[in-house]
Amino acid sequence: MRVERIWPVGLEKVQVIPLKAPPKSGPFSFVRELSSLLESNGEALSDGDVLVVSSKYLAMSEGRYVRLKDVVPLGDADSLASEHGMNRAFVEAVLRESDFVLKGLQGFLLTIKDGFFAPNAGVDKSNIPKGCVILHPSDSMAMAARIRREVLLSMGAKVAVVITDSRLQPLRKGTVGVSVGFSGIEAVVDDRGRADLFGNLLKVTRRAIADNISSAVQLVMGESDEGVPVAIVRGLAHFVADIDGYDSSVEPEECIFVRGLSSYSSATA
Repeated sequence: MRVERIWPVGLEKVQVIPLKAPPKSGPFSFVRELSSLLESNGEALSDGDVLVVSSKYLAMSEGRYVRLKDVVPLGDADSLASEHGMNRAFVEAVLRESDFVLKGLQGFLLTIKDGFFAPNAGVDKSNIPKGCVILHPSDSMAMAARIRREVLLSMGAKVAVVITDSRLQPLRKGTVGVSVGFSGIEAVVDDRGRADLFGNLLKVTRRAIADNISSAVQLVMGESDEGVPVAIVRGLAHFVADIDGYDSSVEPEECIFVRGLSSYSSATA
């Protein structure tokens, strides 16, 4: 999907504004909590802002966490837990959340969840009381759209919403941000057919705008005790548009990593 812009891209100063928040247990109304956070941080939303929210914070708002002692492992969970040195109840939670299990390694399962690679299907033990795990929001895309509408109705601001999580990258150390849901933003910019600095036409380049925003925001959100579940990104209004439902994932047979690893596995088998 292409969205025509009315001014050049790259000429705006971009700001990332963190919103500090105390730990919160769910369920709770995110938009009501957002209003309180904006006030306590001395900030306000403006038209063209991108509101970026941690997927864990939103999952907590839905009450999407489970106590492992309440999870009853079934047959597959028992065998996988034994094979890969994992907690049986934790594996059962992962299996319930994943769309497909690709492979298991010591300590985790590599899965596909909502169209992307997700170790342990996004089931996480961090930033949650001991003995519990936090899941992904029930429907991140629908939640992003709902938040955008509620912000417009309650605060009068036309914003985009990006729900973010962290991911590993193949053959790289450390995590980066990735969008798991978004609304009101041109999530992927298609540069195919444009000319580069030397006049060469781009043939395959598409820029992951929502994912890049997620990575920028991870610098202030952090991964431990920073206490920043929400951030405002200002200066990217040229990507904000009345868009919902854009699919930013690709099928496994189109993914260069999946295709390359399949060839590598065949060659080394």
